[in-house]
Amino acid sequence: MAAAAAAGLPEQEPEYKQSLEAFYRMAKYSLVVQSDCTADVKTEVVDICVTAVERHPADAEKSTQMIKEALDKRFGGPWHVVVGRAFAFEISHECKHFVHMYVAGTTGVLCWKS
Repeated sequence: MAAAAAAGLPEQEPEYKQSLEAFYRMAKYSLVVQSDCTADVKTEVVDICVTAVERHPADAEKSTQMIKEALDKRFGGPWHVVVGRAFAFEISHECKHFVHMYVAGTTGVLCWKS
C-alpha cells in the first residue's frame, strides 16, 4: 500500500471497512422489530425513543427515564421501558400498546403499557 501511495495511486480500503461504513449508514435509521400499536401511536413512540437515545447515547438510564416520562404524559401511564444492547423479554401488555425496536443499529428499546 505504501508503494501505491508513493506512486500517487489511491489506496484500496479493506472490504470489511467498506462493509462497516455501509452498516453505520444503514444503522442511522430506526428498526421496529415488533409492534401492535396503531400507525399513529407507533410513529409517535418511535420518534420519542429515537430522540431520547440520540440525546443520551451513552446513558441508557437517562434515555429510559426520558422515554417513560414522555409516554406517560402523551398516552397515560403506566408505561414500562427497557433500553440496552442485550436483553431478552417475556411480558404481558395491553393490546395496542407494545413496541420493540432498535435505534442506531445496536440499541434496543422495548416499550409497553400494562
